[in-house]
Amino acid sequence: MKISIYDLSKNQITILKGLGMIIIVLHNFLHWTNKIGENEFSFDPGRIFRFIDAVIHYDAWLIIGGSFSFWGFLGIEVFIFASAYGLTKQFLKKKPASYKSYIVPKLIKIYGLIIIGLVCYFMLMYRFNPATTDRFPEFVISSLLLYNNFSFDMIFSYPYIGPWWYFSFIIQLYLIFPLLYFIIDKYKKRGLYIMFAISCILIYALLPVCNKLNIPLFANFIGHLPEFILAIGFAMYKDWYIDYKTVLPALCIFILSWFSEYFFPLSFVSATILIIYSCYPIYNCSWKIIQKPLLFVGGISMFMFLINGPLRAYSLRYMYGKEQPEILLLTLIHLLITIVISFVISIFYNNMISPHLNRLIKKVK
Repeated sequence: MKISIYDLSKNQITILKGLGMIIIVLHNFLHWTNKIGENEFSFDPGRIFRFIDAVIHYDAWLIIGGSFSFWGFLGIEVFIFASAYGLTKQFLKKKPASYKSYIVPKLIKIYGLIIIGLVCYFMLMYRFNPATTDRFPEFVISSLLLYNNFSFDMIFSYPYIGPWWYFSFIIQLYLIFPLLYFIIDKYKKRGLYIMFAISCILIYALLPVCNKLNIPLFANFIGHLPEFILAIGFAMYKDWYIDYKTVLPALCIFILSWFSEYFFPLSFVSATILIIYSCYPIYNCSWKIIQKPLLFVGGISMFMFLINGPLRAYSLRYMYGKEQPEILLLTLIHLLITIVISFVISIFYNNMISPHLNRLIKKVK
């Protein structure tokens, strides 16, 4: 199958986000329920061997849960791809008048999400156990100053925080995007290939340094520049296709990345190619029964980012002592509850907060 993703619609991107968000929520819950783990920020070959052991012993339920544990975090690649793709299309249509008019609205919107997320986090965690909110002021400061992802000690140091590191991470990508776009727009494909190569070299050069300094490179923008740049290319060039000549090398690299730390840094860009390619029948499907649920979830995905972590404080306590089939059922219930509560929060946000943010954006532009 040969596909072009030059003309992805807003609905198709939203469907991709919905799919990615479902995978992330399932991963965030299920990786607490088994010992397989994931190569999200660091590499450990023991993780894939624990998964292989489950396959060898044909533990079917653990294979399902372990699959989401080991690979589910890659749902984040959908959002990285969507961000770069969407920004590129915006710039191709009309470039912002200034850097300020580009970045300020994005900062306002993200901080709006962060603030409502902090309120929800405090309410959920205080009700669960008031003692868990002792470090809440520290969490507020690190979230507002966007340094949750600057060290391994902080990235998941707060109870049931979930993927909050993403907000600091995506702002980093927003900040650097205009420079990347300028270089690629000026030097065309040659500039893109050079930037892609430089980003890969930077990752390999900085990874040992960052590990020594206790900095999670793959929770910061440099660790995901290759796929971000790749998404810019797919949005800019109509003659770019994904076919077996791209997919087969990506698949080989992706598989090797499970076993070898030398290929691990390339696991994210190869996974992005495989996700966009393999999910094409889903986000290109015209069946309403597939489109509508994923469009709905994609539309509230940012709110699911905010609350799926603290909601685990309530749902995880029911999984102790349960067998894998029961755990998977509880996981689906957790997903449903996350969707319902996120929808309620989205209504409040869109009606009570978003209008004020839009007025603020108009004033500062």
